[in-house]
Amino acid sequence: MYSKINYSPYYYLNSRHLNLLDFGLKIGGKTRKEKLFKIDENQNRLLYFVELTFNYAKWIFPKYSCDYSNHIYNQPQLFTILAMKTYLKTTYREIIEILDVSDKITTYLKLNKLPHYTTIQKFFIRMSDTKLKDLNNLILFMHPIDCELAAMDGTGHTSDYADHYYAKIRGKCRKSYIKNHIAIDVDTRMILNYAANRGPKYDTQFAIASIRQLKPYKPHYILADRAYDTEAIRKCINEEVGAFDQIPLKTRAKTGHYRLNSATIFWHDVYARRMNVESVIYVIKRRFNGGNYSRSTKLQNKETKLKDVLYNIYRAIQVF
Repeated sequence: MYSKINYSPYYYLNSRHLNLLDFGLKIGGKTRKEKLFKIDENQNRLLYFVELTFNYAKWIFPKYSCDYSNHIYNQPQLFTILAMKTYLKTTYREIIEILDVSDKITTYLKLNKLPHYTTIQKFFIRMSDTKLKDLNNLILFMHPIDCELAAMDGTGHTSDYADHYYAKIRGKCRKSYIKNHIAIDVDTRMILNYAANRGPKYDTQFAIASIRQLKPYKPHYILADRAYDTEAIRKCINEEVGAFDQIPLKTRAKTGHYRLNSATIFWHDVYARRMNVESVIYVIKRRFNGGNYSRSTKLQNKETKLKDVLYNIYRAIQVF
């Protein structure tokens, strides 16, 4: 019995025999070299993320945390491994196992010996939130943003290991979570400011501080959903930042200067771009996991902030 031969594009691309692609024929508008380059580019996306993270970390973190440490591993190396763990959504044990078979990454990081997984845990515990903020500021400084539209929104990161549906039918849903509030540049979808705290909390509790942090970027419009419809928030946007608010009214406006004038300056076409902040939240949860698995609330807050900073590195690779 003869086996069936499938003459597919995949067969021609991967065959060792010469075919028309070797002589310049294009399939899907691309030559053989272009297709192979695209495959290689996809395979090395993780390596590019590691390189960029490692270079940023060397600017922010001192080489060693203490003059009397054993100096086997430096802090940029440990932060990059921590970033890899978050990027690949693995445990501390699993990321060390992955590094054990990743010669390119260990060579680039100059790791002569792999650290124990508890070394990464201890580094994460002692890493300060200030360093994460400095790292995010460095990323934004290296990639200047001309911000015309800014958007704000918040989301929750649960710390429950169980499936949400399973927990719901068992009546054991966790009521507390980590509230992550972000403000982004709509065009590039880079996070300009972030804040994390234990929830439940209203978005308005983060809004004023977040809006004031947007002042250096001089946005023309600040977009937010109707949860931010308060006179204090609109006043902060218009008077302190010098931007126009694009916030729909919850109910008919009866008091407040800026709420009464909201209908005259509200543009539906501009407000429609607020969905970009929802897209950023989706990517953070899909790419870096929507759950936090640290034990304490302090570490869960830090884990959420780490995801926001790593998202900016991930996004910078795509945009710049």
